[in-house]
Amino acid sequence: MSERPAQYLLRFDDLCATMDRARWQRYSQLIQRFGLCPILAVVPENRDPDLEHDPPDAGFWEGMRRLEAVGATIGLHGYKHVCASNGRSLIPLHSRSEFAGAKEAAQREWIRSGIAILRAQRLSPRIWVAPRHGFDSATLRVLRAEGIETVSDGFAQAPFRAHDVKWIPQQLWEPVEKQSGLWTICLHPNSSTDEQVRRLESFLDRFSAQFTSVDRVLSEWPFPQRTAADRIFHARLLFRIRIARLRRRLVMR
Repeated sequence: MSERPAQYLLRFDDLCATMDRARWQRYSQLIQRFGLCPILAVVPENRDPDLEHDPPDAGFWEGMRRLEAVGATIGLHGYKHVCASNGRSLIPLHSRSEFAGAKEAAQREWIRSGIAILRAQRLSPRIWVAPRHGFDSATLRVLRAEGIETVSDGFAQAPFRAHDVKWIPQQLWEPVEKQSGLWTICLHPNSSTDEQVRRLESFLDRFSAQFTSVDRVLSEWPFPQRTAADRIFHARLLFRIRIARLRRRLVMR
């Protein structure tokens, strides 16, 4: 792995016309202030009631276009964000998801429709962001056939190749200082608190120069085949996540 200082990539999930606009605005202001180029994970045709926070925003699509024009990368965040499948995902964090386990023909229809919706809004989806980390080998075959060959997911300390696609790993759900490697911080604006926004702002005050973009990652980082060290890191992080969830459940009882 490269000895370069740690780099960070910011990703915002569950973006759609009915998201919580006030919460998103706080992050949008930080994007502009620090000149960030995040991944914008857009739900093409939201049907998830949990993402219906506000009436549809007539300016949503134009806002996404403006951010893409200055360096953000549009992520295809599933299709309708309705997680009704219980198939096993390549990233087994949730028991139910939108894509993992669904028939390949259905996945092809959903992905094609999602891409078409985003392109009709003059956006260019270039990276896959699965709702609930749920996708399987069929998903990746369809994505490759439709021209999306990069995934924002997986647990590793640097990009890698697997299943004939490029993986930009996503390992953090809050800012954490690291010494080396590439770290994607995934945030959900619809449920973010004021404290989470403040923590990101404080982190950016210290490390904004180390934030990168998908375009830079693709041009500056190698994408070797997944190594044994990657697999060990994946297993350890997955174990820690599961233990943390179990502890939270026990506390809530």
